Amino acid sequence: MKKSGFTLIEMMVAMVIGLTAITSVYSLGSAMSKQFYEEQRLATAQGASRVAIMELRRDISRAGLFGTPNGQLESTCDASPPTLPKLVGGTAPLGAFQFYADQDNSVIDPNSLNPGVHADRLRVLTSLYLTDQLLVSSASIAGDVIVLQSGNQAYRRTFAWGQTAGPFTSGSSPAYLEGDLDWDSSWSGESASWKGIAQKGARAFQTGSMLHIETPEGRHFFRSVFDKTGNTENEIRITVTPSLPIGTACLPGAAEGATVAPLQWVEYAVVDPFDTNEVGSDFFAFDGMFYIDLSDTSDIATQLRNADEDTFRESPNRVLVRRILDSVTGNVRPQTTQIIAEFVTNFEVSFLIDTNSGTGLAPNLQASRDTNTINGSPQQVRSVIIDLGIRSPLEDPTVEPNPDGGTRFNVSNAQTGAARVRNLRIEVPVMNVARRDL
Repeated sequence: MKKSGFTLIEMMVAMVIGLTAITSVYSLGSAMSKQFYEEQRLATAQGASRVAIMELRRDISRAGLFGTPNGQLESTCDASPPTLPKLVGGTAPLGAFQFYADQDNSVIDPNSLNPGVHADRLRVLTSLYLTDQLLVSSASIAGDVIVLQSGNQAYRRTFAWGQTAGPFTSGSSPAYLEGDLDWDSSWSGESASWKGIAQKGARAFQTGSMLHIETPEGRHFFRSVFDKTGNTENEIRITVTPSLPIGTACLPGAAEGATVAPLQWVEYAVVDPFDTNEVGSDFFAFDGMFYIDLSDTSDIATQLRNADEDTFRESPNRVLVRRILDSVTGNVRPQTTQIIAEFVTNFEVSFLIDTNSGTGLAPNLQASRDTNTINGSPQQVRSVIIDLGIRSPLEDPTVEPNPDGGTRFNVSNAQTGAARVRNLRIEVPVMNVARRDL
């Protein structure tokens, strides 16, 4: 009987065919895997940009809420109109917006590799923690103390009687109020008499907040919170500076029936998260990035201590932060800086303004990015347009850099290729400002 089998040539042909098939499957799988991870990075960037846009939309839409588009145009008896400190020094009208075009361009694109990108800085004055105006019960004869009415629901929602706010000092965890807020021992020490203050109320009325006081006659006063003083059970007294003109034609009686709204000044900026001048020394501490003790004597700890920090970081990361400013000094409040988006490639703010605002004429809408216009006449703003770009963390060597930014971003001359970018654009109407039509 004849024996059957494969000849050497047949086996070699079969092996070649098999290897070709395996190589094809591997190549296809590798390409699909690369495409999957690329799409995943882009989806992450898209999701991050959407979250950031939601945060921006919330704050911008509340600009001027319980405040004013421009305090210098309000009816008041104060000799000096209210102002807010400017980023570059001096003061500007107290209003819903401050804007500084391309303030952080050197941070986001230090080597000017991506013409056309922007890194603006936006400040918004709004009622951040409260959705109610509170009523004044009375004021001191000297006009430096305001007593809030306690018999209404807005007051109860704000101060949450019966609920303790928790620890207030840095020695406890978590601590609601830290730093130079001047409220730590004052509030927590009186829990026996009125059971404490809710976190929301404590944040809203912390030292340095701006108070908008409006009388039943329609006069407006703006004061900064200086302290709390002399609280008794179920009663909040707030010390303000400068004093109010109590008992005059501007503020008759003891200010009964006037409303009070605490205002916060929120800033959006693009910063280097490792720049301690911008975010503080403990915000992105280097040793906090690793799950090892850098103070021990192990080999890896020694290598990390001796290495350049940039060696262990991804390609330069610039973040969009949101933080609250002191309305008197313009300084960043402790414990308020939060990252809104990472790997930012573009943060462009533009405005739709009505140059006929307050004139009684038909609206004359124009687009503007002029710093002097927005800072000098914030009451003209009708909507804010945000363009936000977020890139993938790493550059792709197969992607050509785009000199105009857009969907590509060149991170470094020393790297090959460019990072992919996702852009979102949104327009946010500012109804609180438009409604006043100052």
